[in-house]
Amino acid sequence: MNIQEIKQIDKKNIAIMDTSSISFMQGLSAKGFRTEQVLNDYELILIPAWVLNEIKDASGRMEYILKLVDFGYPIFSIAEETYSELVGQKEYDLYRIVYASAFQLGRLKAYLRRYVEKNDPLDMEPYSDWIRKLYDQWPIPGEILSSGREKKKNAGEISITILAEIISWNYSGTDALTIYSQDSDTYESQRVAEEKLRKEFASKKPVPVSFKSNDAILCQLYREGEMSENDLRTCRKDERKLVYSKEQTDKSLVIVTEVANNEVFIELVKDESVHIVF
Repeated sequence: MNIQEIKQIDKKNIAIMDTSSISFMQGLSAKGFRTEQVLNDYELILIPAWVLNEIKDASGRMEYILKLVDFGYPIFSIAEETYSELVGQKEYDLYRIVYASAFQLGRLKAYLRRYVEKNDPLDMEPYSDWIRKLYDQWPIPGEILSSGREKKKNAGEISITILAEIISWNYSGTDALTIYSQDSDTYESQRVAEEKLRKEFASKKPVPVSFKSNDAILCQLYREGEMSENDLRTCRKDERKLVYSKEQTDKSLVIVTEVANNEVFIELVKDESVHIVF
């Protein structure tokens, strides 16, 4: 049984799932925690096909996703080759989104410039053709898994960033767009892509992209009464980089980035003026 595939987006509250978050939620679920409730706010939960390939490498991850589907959660896959339809066939705009999403990866940028980009955008191959070749000829070396499949290093984070930016810049009616990921590369790729695209699409206003990291999931479960302080100590990897906002006494907000151990984290999640950014 596979996840049903869709080719269009017509919902306002959207989540995009990464392998890292699915693995984490699966682990929490195995310990008896109701992780599925953090997904209650979404009308559409998307898993890009490149990410789904990674999820399928571990049967437990796939079983967890299928269990959520059985529970009625609107989880669908979406193939990268179909993204042209999402942007109204504006394929050069789509190329700019892909390039911005790959901006931090030199080998990937070099591949796009050499094999995809043309002086005249009308001379470029159809998007569905060159994006398929990009994945098949992935220029960043990866490991060969026990299944025999070659893991495409960084492909998941790029796929998630591309999809997030497509929705952000083309679906202005979106109320919430959230990436579930613990991968700091995904976080940085999306931030850099948005910065680059603000210059490319200067006349447009993007929908903000938010993140739910593993710490944000733990914070939500604790504040909703699903976890105790001791549960947090048991389920959280001690001393992890944390980005959060905190309201000051003068009602201003400060953004803090620090390595927080479990005791610091617990004090933060007990403070309702603190919001986990990543």
